[in-house]
Amino acid sequence: MPPHNLTEQAQQLRALAGEFQALHARVRDVSYIPGTDALRQISPLLIKAQDLTATIVVRLGALDGSAYANVAGSRASLECLASVVVASSLAGNDLASALYANPYEGAPFPGYPADDEAVRTARHAEAIPRMTGHLADAAHQLDLCATGCHYVATGITRDLAAAQEAEPAQRTTGSALTDAQSDEPGQQAPAEPRSAAAPTATAVAAPKSPAVQRARR
Repeated sequence: MPPHNLTEQAQQLRALAGEFQALHARVRDVSYIPGTDALRQISPLLIKAQDLTATIVVRLGALDGSAYANVAGSRASLECLASVVVASSLAGNDLASALYANPYEGAPFPGYPADDEAVRTARHAEAIPRMTGHLADAAHQLDLCATGCHYVATGITRDLAAAQEAEPAQRTTGSALTDAQSDEPGQQAPAEPRSAAAPTATAVAAPKSPAVQRARR
């Protein structure tokens, strides 16, 4: 994956961190009355948490399948992003648990008396602490999700920059080794072969015949 695509993934994770932080604020500040109103207030929060969980799973798959997986230090980022999947899922589970703890106002089975005001008040009093606890847990998990996304985005940028800085250093080292090897003794360039027709450096005189030798005497 080209560097600009990895940079885009880091930007997407930062944007996703902003969405987790915004949902964290909504969950933390949600106001409701137990019953139908609580269902209406909490349901959109649960749906948003599930959407973000699906998105972070897609981001994890894209990052794991990219060239970033071959960059030194990428394992920690992938594991962190996987932990964000867990935290986001737990936030959704906490919101669902808040809906489960909500005291609904439906009619009882035939033969059972309807709740009077005292029973209704008691059911609300019992449900509110449980719902508050689930919502607080959900907000905590969403805060962890935002932190994790920021951490991974920063890790991608840092690891990518370190890898790009290492490439010129490796090329320079390789060039220096080549130059040093050419200067080593015994590494001289071989002489060009002589042509078969080229004359030798010294000529050898041909031996004279015996007749010529006697005439000179």
